[in-house]
Amino acid sequence: MAPNRGTAVARLVRHGVALAQRIGQDLHGLPSRLARPSASAQGAVVNNIPRPAAERLRQILELIELNLADDILPLWTRDTWDEDAGGFITYLDRRGRRSGPTHKHLVTQAGTIWAFAAAHRHGLAGKGYLELAGRGVRFLLDRMSDTEYGGFVREVARYGRHVDTRKDACGHAVAIYALAEFAMAAGDEEALSAASAIFDLLHERAADGDLGFRETFSRDWTPAPDPGGERKTLLTHLHLMAAFAQLVRASGASAHVLALKAVMALLLRETVHPTHGCGTEFFDRAWRPIGLAFGRTITSYGLNVEVAWLILDAADALGEPRARVRGVVLGLIDHALAWGFDRRRGGLARYGPPRGHVTRAVYLDPRRLIKVWWAQAELLVATIEAYRETGATRYLDAFQKQFDWIWTRQADGAAGGWFEATTWREGRPLTFDKGSDWRCPFHEIRALIRVSGALRAMGIH
Repeated sequence: MAPNRGTAVARLVRHGVALAQRIGQDLHGLPSRLARPSASAQGAVVNNIPRPAAERLRQILELIELNLADDILPLWTRDTWDEDAGGFITYLDRRGRRSGPTHKHLVTQAGTIWAFAAAHRHGLAGKGYLELAGRGVRFLLDRMSDTEYGGFVREVARYGRHVDTRKDACGHAVAIYALAEFAMAAGDEEALSAASAIFDLLHERAADGDLGFRETFSRDWTPAPDPGGERKTLLTHLHLMAAFAQLVRASGASAHVLALKAVMALLLRETVHPTHGCGTEFFDRAWRPIGLAFGRTITSYGLNVEVAWLILDAADALGEPRARVRGVVLGLIDHALAWGFDRRRGGLARYGPPRGHVTRAVYLDPRRLIKVWWAQAELLVATIEAYRETGATRYLDAFQKQFDWIWTRQADGAAGGWFEATTWREGRPLTFDKGSDWRCPFHEIRALIRVSGALRAMGIH
């Protein structure tokens, strides 16, 4: 009986801690209900940027282009391509050298293809990036394809032996995104055909009617939910939206347009909290939110700002006015700036409560305050897009502060690239490795290209 009593006591302790955290969350968020950030939706267009601000933006643009061309891309082309086996080795040390493991994963293979193809389309032609992307496409199609059941396996060994044959919608979304980008960069019909075929396969095997897409599958596309039950996520569906938007640009096919409209509408309808204005990350199959014990909830500030600017991008791909989605988009960005942003130094927390500033949410894990590279990249894009939409100086101030954080803390001035994660105050790196099974140059390269485009669209040269 003693072990049973011990188990029961441990369970009671865990529930007691969770209940205390829920009470702390509610008390922490109480003042926030009276001071919830409101989205500015007047839709102002930035026509005349004050001269000091314009000069500062010109300096930022110059640094962005230098960081992209002379720092990040060289780091990620130094030792990643596997001359013996093909594919990209993404396990890298601080200086971009291989750190040991050689397995290749769908998300990072596709993300690296996208990054190099996008760099070429950005204007960095003649640097070999398009050729590298093309080699990556060949490896993806030849070595990671499942010729029996369709789609791509999740992981292969160095020479292409299938190691993890499970299928997931998120990885296939990133593959569509990469193939469509390469198709536009190279004018490659085979890549566009492959992207369209994966699109069709997802609709055949993963589509869930009006409820978006099921997400995890066994090799033969039989749904294989996690032990805790089937989930749908903001992460997977924002990647699907981004992929479909890129496919619309590449093909213009009506089926791709309709699918983009559907997933965009679903994200707007299901994932944004009606009261708090932030995103919810996890749901059951019917899009009922899944929280923590005793109704506790957290939100990912990085995903919130990423989906915000991707919604604007989707509207652009459809040729629809941004005004229709502006209020929701600005609400997501405002929430992140109000509750997850380091107002003193710049930088965005990993996650936090739906209301109340993350630094005061002491009932949550201290790791909530870590500043991870991909969230910093997404906030950089979101704030400049918000400024373009409104002309509000608070977005411009946040953009500049965020850039300063990245430039002085997240970027590794000594060895190149960006640190994966840093501490909240000092910006001390928590790891020096630059790549892994799930990390490639996708987020930082996309952010710098998007910000460069936004600044140029504002007349900054």
